[in-house]
Amino acid sequence: MKLSATVLIIAAAAASVSAADNKVWKITNIGSGERDNLCDRQIQTCQNNCGGPKEALMAFCNTTTMAWGCGCKSKTPDFETWNWPVPAADCSGSNQACQANCNSGSGDRSKCFNNCASTHKCNTEDAPVSYTTSADIKIAPQYIGPAVSYKGDDLGDLNDGNNRDNVESSSDEANSDSDNSDDAEDSSDTSAASTLFKSAGFAAVAVLSAAIVF
Repeated sequence: MKLSATVLIIAAAAASVSAADNKVWKITNIGSGERDNLCDRQIQTCQNNCGGPKEALMAFCNTTTMAWGCGCKSKTPDFETWNWPVPAADCSGSNQACQANCNSGSGDRSKCFNNCASTHKCNTEDAPVSYTTSADIKIAPQYIGPAVSYKGDDLGDLNDGNNRDNVESSSDEANSDSDNSDDAEDSSDTSAASTLFKSAGFAAVAVLSAAIVF
């Protein structure tokens, strides 16, 4: 009986260490220099997609929170969301955390690594949605949302250390933002633009509100 109790204590201690070693991904984990570079490329991508800096009503990226938004004067940004610098980096970091947790966890590591590969097809529509967009540079992004791809597929456990239990889809909020932008579209002295990235009921949203004086 004493031996059994000792085994249980050791097992509990091992589980505690494993949980403590679990890597939790968040895009703000990236070093400041890399965040600066990512934001520079994010803003440039927005401006280029809009047709130039003057055509980008809003192109921002917060190097502290990594919140970003893009809105064009005469079009909706049509560059695939999964290829934007910040969302792509978010996917890559989540994948690295997934693999690190495979190494530190128990169970079939080969199966774990295969799961990381199948749930982190970065730079494709099968990549997990990045919840890094924001309505304003001063507003921190959501960061964590449903583990779904841009195509709308449920990806299950991303194994990046984040608890996604009870998180809700942002699609209802996105549809509401879209409706509000339609109401403001006919304003003569001011204009409100909304950038909406949707995929099969799920969305990553960047809302732009800009006043333009003619």
